[in-house]
Amino acid sequence: MPSSGPLERKIARESAARKQAEMLLEQKSLELYNANQQLKLVLSQLEIQNLRGLKKLEFESYISESLIHFGRAFLTRILDDGLLSSFVERLSACSLIKAVNLCLVEDVLPTVISNQFGANELCPESPLAIVSQRSTALPLIWQDQTIRLPLKVDHQLIGELSATIDLSDIDAEFIASQMTLVVELLCSAISRQLIVVKNQQARKRAEESERATKEFVAMINHELRTPLNGLLGSAELLSDTMLNNEQTQLLTNLTHSGDLLRHIINDLLDFSKMSAGMMELFPTRFAWLDLKNMLNGIFSPKAQEKQVYFLIEESENMPVAFMADFERISQILVNLIGNAIKFTSEGKVEVSAQWHNEMLQVSIKDTGCGIPEKSQAQLFDPFVQADRTTKRSFEGTGLGLAICKNLVELMNGQIEFSSEVGVGSQFKIQLPLQIAQELAASDAAVDARRESKSLDSLSILVVDDIRMNQIIINQMLKKFSIVPDLADNGLEAVKIAEAKEYDLIFMDCRMPEMDGFEASTYLRSHHYVKPIIALTAGTTLEERERCIESGMDDILTKPYTAADLKAMIEKWA
Repeated sequence: MPSSGPLERKIARESAARKQAEMLLEQKSLELYNANQQLKLVLSQLEIQNLRGLKKLEFESYISESLIHFGRAFLTRILDDGLLSSFVERLSACSLIKAVNLCLVEDVLPTVISNQFGANELCPESPLAIVSQRSTALPLIWQDQTIRLPLKVDHQLIGELSATIDLSDIDAEFIASQMTLVVELLCSAISRQLIVVKNQQARKRAEESERATKEFVAMINHELRTPLNGLLGSAELLSDTMLNNEQTQLLTNLTHSGDLLRHIINDLLDFSKMSAGMMELFPTRFAWLDLKNMLNGIFSPKAQEKQVYFLIEESENMPVAFMADFERISQILVNLIGNAIKFTSEGKVEVSAQWHNEMLQVSIKDTGCGIPEKSQAQLFDPFVQADRTTKRSFEGTGLGLAICKNLVELMNGQIEFSSEVGVGSQFKIQLPLQIAQELAASDAAVDARRESKSLDSLSILVVDDIRMNQIIINQMLKKFSIVPDLADNGLEAVKIAEAKEYDLIFMDCRMPEMDGFEASTYLRSHHYVKPIIALTAGTTLEERERCIESGMDDILTKPYTAADLKAMIEKWA
């Protein structure tokens, strides 16, 4: 039929269009499938990366927390086996770390006994073998999943930290950076502990050295002063006997040499005590007039002998008495005035004192030879003299001014000088002293009413193990019509004192069998109440305190004179 042609063509066109649409749909479906597959792949990769990031963050957080915790612990606690074990256990508890081992060389720290902590199978070699292997090795080593990091302190290899770690989801470089921080903290803690140990050892050595120095000074003090007591005591007793002119001259030479030896010994011992930090001050109440009279008594004869005018004067506002170390102030002035007279061949030596701004100000001015300018800078240095040549005219150790300066500074004072060659020198000292209160009228009345025995009626016991000292003190006491009983040691003294009552006991400190400290302690514990006076060559604070703590009432220092002995008896008996 004629109308069928257009219809067929229409059907054919629709069929072709449908096939083309189906092909386009199939193509788009394939593209969508491929995109979906690619998206799944990307999501899978993102999930893996996110998992790795989380594990990395978790590992980093765990290591940071461990470092903070043990950083504080290492600063506040001693690094010992317990702390190192806790440190290794904390690292092993991390989910990515399978095992940890810390290996140290032996005796790296005195506070650490063991040298293996953690999983020993990671470190089968000995610490010394590790050090030997590490001598040319890299800073860190990976063996499969085990990282080995060296421990270095002061450029010395002291051990190794090993750790087996799960590397499936985290890169080795990041693990190495975090474990390096752990090793750095550990090395810092060991280094700090080594410094602490070294400081403790140095302090212990210093304390032992100081103790040895104090013991040496106390020993040499006793060994030098004891024979000096016999020498000067014998010379004093000999002066009371009938002597011809030649013997008198020899005795004068002996006394002068003994006094010079005493001065040298005192200077050397005082300087040793100052160097060892053992010099102490012992404040007592003393009158300015007593100090002035003592200085006049010492130096007026010497000045007259040299035909040098000598004068001591004080201001009108000078306090009557002070509370200070009389012996040390005397030592300063004796040294300065003695030097002034020694170096002045003609002219005068003037000592002027005044009280100003709560300080005792003393000036010693002479018309002596003066001090060369080149020698002035080192004048207060020990063992230094202005004239060091073998032809020098003046004897001495060169310690006097050094000791004066140390004593003045110990009293928080000042010392200064000015000098001109051929004109003379002037030394000035300023000492902040405390003014002593006047004795109360009631106390003075009690002192005035106090009954005192005559010296010849006193019963005295002398305890000394050295025969020479017994003879000296026995002869000195005879000058006051006193015949003492004698004991050779503390044990004898205790037996004698229990059998007989004494007004006074002179007790030597260092004796065999029972020393003076033990004897005094025993007597006081058995209710002995009479005065006990220490006879000692020791001048250190420790020995003085020990005398008082053992029950002794006072101290008579060797070498002593008959006048010193009498003053002590009158004070206590």
